[in-house]
Amino acid sequence: MFHAIKRSEILVLFFFLFLFLIGLFTFNDYGIGIDEDNSRINGFVSLKYIFEILNLNFINEINGIILPSIDGYDEQGNGVIFDLPLAFIEYFFNINDFRDAFLIRHLASFLLFYISLIYFYKLILDRHNSKLLGVLGVLMLFATPRIFAQSFFNPKDIGFMALCIINLYYGFKFLKKKNVKYSILFSLTSGLAIGSRILGILIPLLIIFISFLDILRSKNKNNKKFFPLIFFIILFPLFTIVFWPFLWSDPVGNFFSAFQNLSNHYRPISNFFMGTYISSLYVPWYYILVWIVVTTPLLYLFFFSLGAFSIMKRLFKRLIKIDKNNSYNDLWRGNKEKKDLIYLLIIIIPVFAVIILHSSLYSGWRHFYFIYPSIILISLQGVYTISLNLSKYKKLFFALIFLFILPVIFWMVKNHPYQYVYFNSLVESKFDKYFDMDYWGVSNYNALSYLLEKNEGTLHVAIVGDSDLGQSRIFLNNSIRKRIVLTHDFIKADFLIDNFNRWNSGIRKTKKNLIIKNNFSVYFDMNINEVPFTRIYKNNFK
Repeated sequence: MFHAIKRSEILVLFFFLFLFLIGLFTFNDYGIGIDEDNSRINGFVSLKYIFEILNLNFINEINGIILPSIDGYDEQGNGVIFDLPLAFIEYFFNINDFRDAFLIRHLASFLLFYISLIYFYKLILDRHNSKLLGVLGVLMLFATPRIFAQSFFNPKDIGFMALCIINLYYGFKFLKKKNVKYSILFSLTSGLAIGSRILGILIPLLIIFISFLDILRSKNKNNKKFFPLIFFIILFPLFTIVFWPFLWSDPVGNFFSAFQNLSNHYRPISNFFMGTYISSLYVPWYYILVWIVVTTPLLYLFFFSLGAFSIMKRLFKRLIKIDKNNSYNDLWRGNKEKKDLIYLLIIIIPVFAVIILHSSLYSGWRHFYFIYPSIILISLQGVYTISLNLSKYKKLFFALIFLFILPVIFWMVKNHPYQYVYFNSLVESKFDKYFDMDYWGVSNYNALSYLLEKNEGTLHVAIVGDSDLGQSRIFLNNSIRKRIVLTHDFIKADFLIDNFNRWNSGIRKTKKNLIIKNNFSVYFDMNINEVPFTRIYKNNFK
């Protein structure tokens, strides 16, 4: 028995080592998204603010951009728990090259995601006491193509998701054993999550609510049970303030200002959704649900459906059998059922909130990636429910699950580094006719690299659409980026790059279309499932 446990632990260790090596050897393969420079500047704005408090005038601009004051920067609705340390590293180590700065960011973003995978494994282990389920759950999260790819260049959403995983782990530790140690750890990680994005407040509020129910259902109501909870309620806002410099001058006022900006987020961006262009201000209620369904591997959705049905069926039975004198005891039976309920609430509350509030939504469902770990955790409940009825066929069942994940992994390898354009088999051959693809223009870097590899001399390049070629250009190696000259004049361009994304609120200008049709031909297509998601046009007259 000892040797079996030892062997399993070694296998788990090698599994995590393998995941780490994958990230280490692939982080420099990805391009740069249109949103990344905003996040970087966000960090420097807070760094400048800290220097001003210390009466140090060390930094006023970055790459020729004058840094605004912290109160005048509209990105302050987002925390800087990732961006501020990276800004300090860039400043302290005098990292002047744009490519080097963002490669460090890509690596750091993956490392945060990787650390969260370890906590995710521990979450599953605490819930199911099964290393096999733990490895399966981590693999499902890691082998979700869009999550994996964006773990390198999207620290806003994947970084927030990672911090929510860590926060949830310590939240459960606090629920299980309310003491000063876990009050501090949970409040610390709550501050980190909220310091990444204000929606991080959801998990602490849920845990506070469940904790009060725990205390109310307990037969021994004494001050020792209340003290750790009160201590946490006092402590986690303090950590939030510490980790979010924007709150320092006016913690309450600025927090509600950031919350108001989130709830009244006005950004009239055009989405290509279900075959038509719609404003982000008027998305249909099912927008998020459709995006989740078409971009998540079907196997995971299948097990999620089973797991969610199992949990909701159990909860329904609890509710209809509630004893008026013992209602709290009937809500759940033990910590495992309590955790399942929290997973469900983490998904339901945000999704219903945006539907009811008619919030503006764009760029797929990336703003809701933080609910995805709960989707996987509920999927594992579906796996567990089936395995209970298989007895001696359990090993075969798990072998089949890992076997069915292999096609997703093969797809990721085949389409590296474009996993961020993943759609499942529901729309795999026609996704370009229904949904936005590379909405951030991450592939522009790869397109420019291809042009430089296949052509000599100076190349004049223009972008078709609203992504940013400038960032992709300076993300190239310093020795070759000067060969790319950007232009807005299509006629003067040697090549055009088209991501088929939003263009002038979804309406392509007839004049530009005619210029492309009359003067350019297709030079190269970057494909997923034989569907082009980025196209390069060549000027026929140059």
